[in-house]
Amino acid sequence: MTVPLKTTAVDPTMLRRAAVASTVGSAVEFYEFTIYGFLAVVFAPQFFPADDPTASTLAALAVFGGGYLARPLGGILFGAWGDRVGRRSVLMATIFLMGGASIAIGLLPTYATAGLLAPALLLVLRLVQGLSAGGEFTGAQTYIVEMAPSRRRGVYGSLPALGIGLGFAVAALVVATTNAALDSAQMSDWGWRLPFLLCLPMTVGCLFLRLRLEDSPEFAAIVAGAEVTRTPVRDVLRGHLPDVLRVAGLTIAVLGPGFLAKLYLGIHLVQISDLDPVHVYTLLGVLLLVTAALFPVMGQLSDRLGRRPIARAGFAASALLSLPLFLVVDATTNLWLIAPILLLFTAIEPFVSASVYTTFAELFPGRTRYTGTSLGFNLGTIVAAGFGPYVCGQLITATGWHAAPGLWGTACAVLGLLVLTRTRETSRAALAR
Repeated sequence: MTVPLKTTAVDPTMLRRAAVASTVGSAVEFYEFTIYGFLAVVFAPQFFPADDPTASTLAALAVFGGGYLARPLGGILFGAWGDRVGRRSVLMATIFLMGGASIAIGLLPTYATAGLLAPALLLVLRLVQGLSAGGEFTGAQTYIVEMAPSRRRGVYGSLPALGIGLGFAVAALVVATTNAALDSAQMSDWGWRLPFLLCLPMTVGCLFLRLRLEDSPEFAAIVAGAEVTRTPVRDVLRGHLPDVLRVAGLTIAVLGPGFLAKLYLGIHLVQISDLDPVHVYTLLGVLLLVTAALFPVMGQLSDRLGRRPIARAGFAASALLSLPLFLVVDATTNLWLIAPILLLFTAIEPFVSASVYTTFAELFPGRTRYTGTSLGFNLGTIVAAGFGPYVCGQLITATGWHAAPGLWGTACAVLGLLVLTRTRETSRAALAR
């Protein structure tokens, strides 16, 4: 049985710190996690030498997906830790692990130097990144929703999603800048390491921000009431499995089309369309920065109109535009023609992310909120973001049709519309304990 959680006013200074730390933390985490995908085309031959460049890239993308396999385990470990010990300590640990693994990737020896040890170490570090990512975003989401005023959970809950968008944008712009400053030989030899090494100052800055946080009043109330569960995973699976599956389905629906635009499309345009990576990643970075402003706007609208109507509009638009985006990409290599539909497509994600991610935290009671959201989110992430780029590559290989990835985005969005019909509206409900 869940009961409404008595709300406690949060000190405005602490609320501002929580908002900044949640946004910046998610941005840093996703920068560190996604630069691998942006740079896979460049460093793939260094770790997976092959006569066919496509085979090397697919191998690198398979390791990229392997990082997502570790996410559910990270979600279980860090989610249970967060529900038993507190949100703040977990958020410190996840950013430390992610930063350390990312910096280490930038220092790895290549296959030519270390043989099979090189790809093995790359896989291990990618798995560490996956463990960390499994607890980071859902922890930040849980924390900020618990800290937010009850009638503004949507706008505050949109901030980690805003951080994801900013992380992708910064990653794209850093990769574009690095490509512009170096020639292709320098980029392949050592230049790909620079974006990974940039993780050092980012991680230190994020740790400083999170050191100044306190645990949420909601979690403090659970501790004070001696209601902390010793078995959060078991409690979630026994009492909230349908909500875990809802979260997984909605995550696939958000990240499937979202990663097409933010990650896979860059690889596609560089490798298949043979466009200048400087132009491609600059365009992606600028568009993501432009659309980032929509996240808090959509979060505020979801507070006023409800989570489901905003998400429904976004999923419908995504289902309609996924295939046309790739039809345009398949028909032209002119970025000026690609940019308008890509801008429209990237503007869709704030509709779904800002509303759906807040819903995740609102579906579960406080005793198991971190664990429940982590399990569902990371199960969905494996499918949508982990192996989505690989599936898209295989679709093109199997069909010979370069627009085939658009069908994947459409299918994911339709799934979201179906799951929404079985998901309750949470914007007006009090958080439960």
